[in-house]
Amino acid sequence: MNLTGLMISLDQIQYYILMFVRVVTMLALLPIFGANYIPAQIKAAFALLLTSVLFSVQLATGLPEFPGTFSLGLFALLTIKEVLVGLALGFASTFLFAAVQFAGRLVDTEMGFGFVEVVDPNTEETITVLGQFQIILFTMMFLLINGHYFLLVTVQRSFEIIPLFTVAFPAGPMTDHITVMTANVFILGLKLGAPVFVTLLLTQLALGIVARTVPQMNIFFVGLPLKIMVGIGTMIIVLPMLASLFRRMTDGIIQDIWKLLHMMSG
Repeated sequence: MNLTGLMISLDQIQYYILMFVRVVTMLALLPIFGANYIPAQIKAAFALLLTSVLFSVQLATGLPEFPGTFSLGLFALLTIKEVLVGLALGFASTFLFAAVQFAGRLVDTEMGFGFVEVVDPNTEETITVLGQFQIILFTMMFLLINGHYFLLVTVQRSFEIIPLFTVAFPAGPMTDHITVMTANVFILGLKLGAPVFVTLLLTQLALGIVARTVPQMNIFFVGLPLKIMVGIGTMIIVLPMLASLFRRMTDGIIQDIWKLLHMMSG
């Protein structure tokens, strides 16, 4: 069935809409691309552009047959499936920066910055000062290691690994995998914040000993700026190690996302 004056079939229109649903859902959640400071119009335009490119590639290789007879109920069901695919992949990709934010909050609490919060422009949620600094720092590192290219490749490869109409959601394996990824957020956050956190904890213990031996000293007056200096100094010293750890964390998240993709391939 061709539309009058246009060589576009109804199946192609349905395929394009379903592709757009998956792409726009993923882009809304992906780090950097889904940041709240990017206007919604730009996100929608980029999603349309990316969908058009992917659709033209798929059109050249051949479109799959629409399963069954077209009906609004079946099309709505397929749309919901594509939304779920986009949500699963986009949500999994946010775990890396969730770990960075958790590490920053952990260190800020020990350093004394825990009561100072700012608004994160990416999520428009309150975040601690050091957490915001680490988000900016590791976002630049993520761009330097071409992490944003991987996110775009994930969108493209999702249509190769999980073609339309063939998506599956194995409840048991997917639940276990996402649970492990969620637990890894706290583990990775602890690894990122451990050098500074342990140093600040030892500093706090030293201040406690000084407070007992020299009760005349105002430990709160001396300790707060001291912990800030020690925390920032330690972070500068261990930054190369944290950069290497972040690279390994990124590689681990990539492997987790590929595994999730293959789980949904049926």
